[in-house]
Amino acid sequence: MSSFITLKKQDSDFQNYLWGKFSSTERALPLTTLNLESPEETVTFEIVKKSDIKRPSAAITFFALIKFQNLFLILLPLFYVLAKNFVDNRFRDPFTCVIASVAMLFLFAAFNIRNDVNDHISGYDRVNIPPRGQYAKPIKEGWITASQASNISWILTLIAMVLSFPVMLRQPEEARVIAVSAVLIIAGRLLSKNSYKNQHWGEVIFFILAGPGVVSGYQVALGAGVDTEGLAFGILWAWGIQFLVHLNNFSHILTSSQAGIKNTMTNAGFDKAKKILIFWWAAFIGLWIAYHYFYASIFWSYLTTIVLVFWSVPTFMKIAEIQSPVGSELGDLKKVGYRNFLLMCGLIVIEFYWYLGNKNDWFI
Repeated sequence: MSSFITLKKQDSDFQNYLWGKFSSTERALPLTTLNLESPEETVTFEIVKKSDIKRPSAAITFFALIKFQNLFLILLPLFYVLAKNFVDNRFRDPFTCVIASVAMLFLFAAFNIRNDVNDHISGYDRVNIPPRGQYAKPIKEGWITASQASNISWILTLIAMVLSFPVMLRQPEEARVIAVSAVLIIAGRLLSKNSYKNQHWGEVIFFILAGPGVVSGYQVALGAGVDTEGLAFGILWAWGIQFLVHLNNFSHILTSSQAGIKNTMTNAGFDKAKKILIFWWAAFIGLWIAYHYFYASIFWSYLTTIVLVFWSVPTFMKIAEIQSPVGSELGDLKKVGYRNFLLMCGLIVIEFYWYLGNKNDWFI
């Protein structure tokens, strides 16, 4: 049997229930949250015994926690850097690049776990309930407590830091990249607050880290240094990822607005947010064309641009057709936009695989 308890933010046990520290045999599952981010915030918890929660294996829980399905967001920039520098004969330190890549994977996993913890504590996940069929949130489902997830995040971060030391010894410039990234993370308060989702400066910092920061880190670890082409791709990549963030925030625009969560979408309002999404992806296509004009062959510039524009039409139409923030249309738009993004990723892989093939005479 489960029971229910309603706590206010001022109550002494509020944080213990939110972090899952109130009991070693029970879980507190948040059901409703009122007056989010105010002194009057109130949360109703369902108290369930740990033994009554149907949990998957530890491996499945861990993969869900680190968002394994989004691993390509960190691996595709790695593929780009490896392919680009191999074709340019700048593949100088593969050993260090391997270590840096493993460290980046640990850091990516830690960041995703920390993001889920922040979403839970800040209330983003407590007011924005994903539709049925989407991937489960381990903390929200009670598979793991926010406190336990936070500890795992710190352990993974520590492993990433240890792995980064030999990289910095072999490639001293990497220390500057890591230092700048650390300053940006601290400035954005990503360790304690859901900042990149509810603050404009957080969105900017996330943009820098997700694109130019990741690509520069890989480039320097490879011994190739930072160049204009790599930074251009980093900006292009970050612009695409930021579209996914805006798309996700738009899919929750009603509940986020009601809860007082501030981000680009909620600040703009429903109608302007639609225009921002259209502009954002149109600008991405413009950046795609500019990047290919300067750094790609004519054949791949025309082919990939034509395919990308053709496949982007349904996304533009879907955005324009949505008339209300209520209903399933926003969730459907998120799926369409995500598929469009995946197509773009596929075009990058195919294009640079072709460059590698030409370099190695694979197609003769």
